[in-house]
Amino acid sequence: MNLQQLTEKAELIITDLKDNGRFPKENNGIDYKLKLNIAKTKSPLENFLLNFAKDILSFANSDGGMLLLGIDEDSKTGIHTDTGLDKENLDLLKQIDLNDVTQKFEKIAKIGISVDLQIFQISTRKFYYLLIEKSSQILVPINDFSELKIKKGAIYYRASSKNEHANKSTTDFNRFLQIKANEKSKEFMEIWSKLLPEMVDINPREVLILNPAQNKVYGFNSKEKTLSGSDIEIDKTQNGVFNIILNAISAGEIGKITTTEGKPIYKIVGEIQNVREHIMLSNLHKEIQRLSKYKFSSGQLKQVMFNLDWVKNPKFNAVNPTNGNINNKFDKFIWIETTDKFSNRTKVYFSEEAVTELLKTVDDESKHKEIFGKLLSLKASA
Repeated sequence: MNLQQLTEKAELIITDLKDNGRFPKENNGIDYKLKLNIAKTKSPLENFLLNFAKDILSFANSDGGMLLLGIDEDSKTGIHTDTGLDKENLDLLKQIDLNDVTQKFEKIAKIGISVDLQIFQISTRKFYYLLIEKSSQILVPINDFSELKIKKGAIYYRASSKNEHANKSTTDFNRFLQIKANEKSKEFMEIWSKLLPEMVDINPREVLILNPAQNKVYGFNSKEKTLSGSDIEIDKTQNGVFNIILNAISAGEIGKITTTEGKPIYKIVGEIQNVREHIMLSNLHKEIQRLSKYKFSSGQLKQVMFNLDWVKNPKFNAVNPTNGNINNKFDKFIWIETTDKFSNRTKVYFSEEAVTELLKTVDDESKHKEIFGKLLSLKASA
């Protein structure tokens, strides 16, 4: 539902509450909340997100919905009481700027959301309703937001009148995708384009999803028209097949997603975090400069890497290096990592072993003329 439809629905519900005292049952589109849990040390916006961030993601990933604030629902009896909000809650909600909420969600999921927050009154008691519009795209957090109880890569949605985690297991994922498929009575395969927007022009039957975090593989089952998943052993070590594939993709050796008809497309999701310790080029230069008896620039340090065949071009960029410039044979010392998946930003990193290897060459005077065309100057303290 869009905000206009939700507003019309909210007005009908409020009129029915005032005139007849009837409360609609809590469902996938309606939820009740008696009051906010308010942390005194947090700002109004922070408190708002602590209470509603996951709800907003869940409703937006479903058909939209509303939260009625100030109404108590007895979970055992199902009886509702229009208690109303206290002054502390009312004062906090009055301070909420919905533009700030939208901007925050652009940081959480790289996609803005449409919400509305309005006050209403029954007799002398005051309430609020929060409307969340259905998103045209699936909202997926790009990082962990532990304080908000939101996990990176998690897809939250509404089912059985509560927030669910869609990609927690194969069963949950199938359930979520079936819900999305039923929304427009389309075949399951058409839902891929909503989950993975970059695949709009690709035959979804040719997509394989690997989830190394859970050792799962998913693929389209053309017979049952469902997403089939099964267990698979994935070698997650640094030199394992999975990370070799990731490194090859980062280095541009494996083609990016393409629309070439008939060519299988493999999309890797839920990648394991690379916990390998790394050193940036600037810090690498400083450390070798500290240990060496010679003076040299970062450009000259790149010349050493070129001499060692670590790189194909001594003038390589440390950020977004040209494809093929870094030699994967020497990934013990140098490699590329993707630092931002949305902008495809990559960066060159180095291991601690690289310090020893580069220092050995820099301090070998017999190689200076071959590498630099001249002898390096000794440091004053040498």
